[in-house]
Amino acid sequence: MAEACPEDWSRCEICGRNVPAALITQHHLTPKEKGGKAEHRVPVCRPCHKQVHALYGNTDLAKLYSTIDVLRQAPEMRHFIKWVRKQDPQSNVSTRQSNAHPGRGKR
Repeated sequence: MAEACPEDWSRCEICGRNVPAALITQHHLTPKEKGGKAEHRVPVCRPCHKQVHALYGNTDLAKLYSTIDVLRQAPEMRHFIKWVRKQDPQSNVSTRQSNAHPGRGKR
C-alpha cells in the first residue's frame, strides 16, 4: 500500500521515496556537457542526485547510466537506495565522492 503524502511532496524516480518538493532536483539522464537536453530530465531527491554524481563522472553517466532503470540497478546505487529508503524523507543526507570517481583529486 502506497504511503499518503502531502500535496507539496514529490516522488524520487531513483529511490521511490515521497519527499518534500524542496528536496527534489532535476537529473539530466545524459549530462548537459554530453548533449543532454532539458526534456530528458527526471525528478530525483537531493540525496540520490548527490550520490549519483559522487559515484559517476559525466562520461560514465552518458555511456553507461543514461536511464533511471540502469541507475537503479547499478550495484553501488542499489546499496545506497536500500539505505536511503530508511532515512527521514525530510532530511538531506551527506554524500562523499567515491575513490573510484574519475574526477577524484581534480580541483
